[in-house]
Amino acid sequence: MTKRLIPTGECWCRCGAEVPLGKFFLQGHDRRAVQRVIVEVYGSTPDFLRKVGYAPKEAR
Repeated sequence: MTKRLIPTGECWCRCGAEVPLGKFFLQGHDRRAVQRVIVEVYGSTPDFLRKVGYAPKEAR
């Protein structure tokens, strides 16, 4: 069973902002967090898309 995530009152993108009750992110900051992880783990969005099989066939 997966552990249920609980909002902490702080934006999970690591900007340090306070978020409304029951929220994980300020508006748009979920995308910020995802982009940061993609860059840190894969280097760039195109590298990520190639690695997970979403790049055009000629780029794989």
